[in-house]
Amino acid sequence: MTASSGAAGFWSYTHRDDESEEGRIRRLATRIANEFEAITAEELHVFLDKEDIKWGDEWRNRIDSALTGSTFFMPIITPRFFKSEECRREVLTFSGHAASLGLDELLLPIMYIDVPGIHKDTVPDEVMALISRRQYEDWTQLRLEDENSPQYRQAVHRLAGRLVEILERAAEVEPPPVTLTEEPDPEEEPGMLELMAEAEAALPRWGETMTEFSETIQVIGDATTEAVAEMERSDSRGAGFAGRLRATHQLAERIKEPVERMEDLGVQYSTELVKIDPGVLGIIRQVETEGAETAESEQAKEFFKTVRELAQNGRRNMESFQEFSDSLQGVSGLSKSMRPLIGKMRGAVQQVMDGQAVIDEWERRIDEVSG
Repeated sequence: MTASSGAAGFWSYTHRDDESEEGRIRRLATRIANEFEAITAEELHVFLDKEDIKWGDEWRNRIDSALTGSTFFMPIITPRFFKSEECRREVLTFSGHAASLGLDELLLPIMYIDVPGIHKDTVPDEVMALISRRQYEDWTQLRLEDENSPQYRQAVHRLAGRLVEILERAAEVEPPPVTLTEEPDPEEEPGMLELMAEAEAALPRWGETMTEFSETIQVIGDATTEAVAEMERSDSRGAGFAGRLRATHQLAERIKEPVERMEDLGVQYSTELVKIDPGVLGIIRQVETEGAETAESEQAKEFFKTVRELAQNGRRNMESFQEFSDSLQGVSGLSKSMRPLIGKMRGAVQQVMDGQAVIDEWERRIDEVSG
């Protein structure tokens, strides 16, 4: 049996967390796989090392061939996890594909270390919100148990048993109808043309959001430049740290409103993209299934062209957004009045980068289908 034909689990974690745990995270994956095999007499192929080419190849094979029904994605949730761009991108990618197939349950998070804010009713971070909505496994206390203790071994057995149950249910699931609307008309299922038209209408709005996001960053950057100049003038007058502190407080007051707007735009951008992601992936899969020679082939080409343009434009912005986010690190120590604002700005940039990861996945699948 090859890895692609059997059940598989992709283990997503930060290497620093595993190092801090002295390898316990990787050992947990192995224990679960062994227990799964003991229960089913079938192997659970576990992919652990993202630096191994097999991890990436198998990840793409599983998603592209719609074999998600036999593929688990198990993120090991810690505070560090949400700071990893790679881990965040994996959650978004798998979540969209699983939802497009009606298989959300195959995204099975393990809450390894409690994350502040994840249990709130409203979670502004879209990746964190995706995790909080799942029926995750709580390992926050079990991670403190001896690995050979009865409690730990029983928990491994329960988790392996849950994987078996999920696979059994997944085998009976039919992919949901492709839809981009939250409340589709139950009497009239939209066709591909309607779906593409709806998505295409949304794409310019995201482009406009990016334009406003860039303009807001420029406003904040200009205000920061003026504040630095004021600090230099203050130093020349011999005002010392008191003068610098006054200029910093003035800067914090000036950028408060644009920072709030920047935060709103970031949340809006990633939330809307994640919401429509399963529908767009469904459209791409539908085109792939029906082939290029369909009545909608020309419209599909136009839709794909629009998505590619959005992806390319977004990537042009990403470098400057990342530079802006990195520059905030040096400002964070100026004054406590700046710290909450800096946190919001960095969070907003991360949300936009998350959204770009969703669009990049659309483009990747479109390239494969078109090629």
